[in-house]
Amino acid sequence: MTQNDAHGAKAAAPTARVVVRSSTRSDNHRRAVWAALPAAPLLIFLLLFLVIPIGSIVHTAVSDGEIARALPVTTQALQVWDGHDVPATAVYMTLGQELEAAGHAGSVRPLGRRVGYELSRGANIILGAQRILSEDFDRADPQAWKAQLIKADPAWGQSGVWSIIKHYDGRYSAFYLRWATGFPVKIEADGRLSQEASYDFRSIYLRTILISLVVTGLTILIGYPVAYVIANSSGRTAAVLLFFILLPFWTSLLVRTMSWIVFLQTNGVLNNALAGTGLISEPLPLLYTRMATIAAMIQIQLPFTVLPMISVMRAVPANQVKAARSLGAGPLLAHATIFLPQAIPGVAAGGLLTFVLCLGFYLTPALVGGPSDQMVSFFIARFTNEDLNWGLASALSTVLIFGAGIIALPLARHVARHSSDRI
Repeated sequence: MTQNDAHGAKAAAPTARVVVRSSTRSDNHRRAVWAALPAAPLLIFLLLFLVIPIGSIVHTAVSDGEIARALPVTTQALQVWDGHDVPATAVYMTLGQELEAAGHAGSVRPLGRRVGYELSRGANIILGAQRILSEDFDRADPQAWKAQLIKADPAWGQSGVWSIIKHYDGRYSAFYLRWATGFPVKIEADGRLSQEASYDFRSIYLRTILISLVVTGLTILIGYPVAYVIANSSGRTAAVLLFFILLPFWTSLLVRTMSWIVFLQTNGVLNNALAGTGLISEPLPLLYTRMATIAAMIQIQLPFTVLPMISVMRAVPANQVKAARSLGAGPLLAHATIFLPQAIPGVAAGGLLTFVLCLGFYLTPALVGGPSDQMVSFFIARFTNEDLNWGLASALSTVLIFGAGIIALPLARHVARHSSDRI
């Protein structure tokens, strides 16, 4: 081999290694794609029915373009206004002309509803201005426009309504999120915070979390012994207990909730039984209480708590507890030091599933709970179906989704870590 051939071989060697590495990476990538294909239907399902809906909810929660769409020129003209007293007279004329155009376009009522969310009597102020502008007056004189608007409502001679119009000059804002997190949003015509009663969403979130925690704790306390017996039994005992755990799945949620109404009402099964035994002289107020809400939720959520426990408990080797007993440990000590630590992932998984599901409960508290027992989902449904305030309903949903994620993430990581340690 000549010297030139040797140099050529040395130069070609790195190129060949690069080609081999590139080919290997391509083959690995191709195998990974083929391996992921069976999961494609699941990924598509999650995209269509989880990611996109949640994205739509978040988008609606931050969408706030009613004012900018109806009054684009006015909002831009107000950007040079310092926020004190009232804007220049020419702005009144601009506003009046845009209100007339909005009336023809059918966007005055959405505009009034949006202003009314933040300003006391806001809807009446907008609608009254639109009506009075249909009267005859000197439309070439800006002073006439101002006089006409103030005649419609004295609020146009104060800063409150103008401040709102100036502030929302874009398509997106954090208004609904601020409202959903309990920050004051209502103001008076002069710009002061309104004393008008509003929803105490912070207390509603706290109530939702507390009820969910109580239900989760009680289902774990009730379900742990049941799961232990099922996991460590064989034959008919385990089959019968498992049958009763799965039996609620054969009945609709509505029927199960209605059965609690029959059981707890004034002339219901429980009150009649207590009266028949002479323990009470008058029916107890059991229905439409916090106790009724928690009891019904426990009955509904118990299978979701017990089943993950059973699957983990059955994987715990029975000879480990027997070995601890043979070494002198009592039954409680052997269970607490050997069995329970290995069952914790199942307890955590069942508790996590129950807690997250409880956060979104709507039907059960609505039917068996009182006004002070309603959870966040009740208000989401109310603002969606009755008040048609989709922005606030979406904001409440967004806070609930991300709040549940923040609360549940540490427990989910704990479950995943312990599950991987067992594999």
